[in-house]
Amino acid sequence: MNNIDNIIEYIEGSNDYIVTSHISPDGDNMGSTLSMYYFLNKLNKNVYYVLDDNSPQNLKFLVEGIKILKSDEVDIKDYSIIALDCGDKKRICVSEEILDNAKSIICIDHHASNDHYGDINYIDIDASSTCELVYNVLKRYSDSKSSNIIDEEIATCLYTGLATDTGNFAYSNTHPSSFEMAKNLLILGAKRDNIIQNVFQSNPYNYYKLLGEALNTLEIVDNKIASIEVTKEMLKRNVINFNDVDGITSYTRDIEGVEVGILLKEKKENEVKVSLRSKNYVDVSAIAKEFGGGGHIRAAGCTVYDSVPNVKKKVLQEVLKSI
Repeated sequence: MNNIDNIIEYIEGSNDYIVTSHISPDGDNMGSTLSMYYFLNKLNKNVYYVLDDNSPQNLKFLVEGIKILKSDEVDIKDYSIIALDCGDKKRICVSEEILDNAKSIICIDHHASNDHYGDINYIDIDASSTCELVYNVLKRYSDSKSSNIIDEEIATCLYTGLATDTGNFAYSNTHPSSFEMAKNLLILGAKRDNIIQNVFQSNPYNYYKLLGEALNTLEIVDNKIASIEVTKEMLKRNVINFNDVDGITSYTRDIEGVEVGILLKEKKENEVKVSLRSKNYVDVSAIAKEFGGGGHIRAAGCTVYDSVPNVKKKVLQEVLKSI
């Protein structure tokens, strides 16, 4: 029995679930978690979506009518956790108490840095997205029942994660299976136009004001590394949330000749989230791992507890080694 079948068998034999993902939600995080939430609901399971963080503005269309709970709002016993798109148990965005009291953890993920922390693991580092893995689970379930479980709502969530994690099918993790999945989801009712408009074409005016400030910090090192800084003062001055500016990272990588792009995003004093992107040959997940983070070969991140200038210096030293 493979991991997909193990997950389906477990789900069918248990009733109470918490679905969750990693801190700093993104499209694959929310798309995979929501699609699993809807799937469990369709099976008449008792399921809670728990995430101790705020949804980015461009993904709020996905959760209209859905109550995302914080850990201290949950009252459930004898439950299992399904952790989606989270490569590190320490980054699961629920309280330690909820993690410690779960009878089992099912981990579905595609990060190369995942250490198989779940009691049941379905991990494929070659998959375009965790949504692709959830799609495989739901497709297998549908085939076993000779009845399609993926409705318009689920298809929209899955397409969102697929589109965001592949950069709308532009990144190197886009495979023939990605297009096949996209085609099938569109046939099943995924609201592609709504997804594209909300995710890629609805940045607030303040985002561009912040972007202008951030681009003024752009620095090129050794003609192959680009870095941009976003400080907490910039976020405050432009009235924009910490989780709404990750798209700035692409402005570093997309410069001619640059191999590695770095976004340094200050959450609070001496706490900086570092987003790393590479174009051709540098494994940025290995760089992130040096700072306790992880991710994918071409896209990774970490959090470093120091000032922005010090973090920048440390990260650049590691990137230069890889270059």
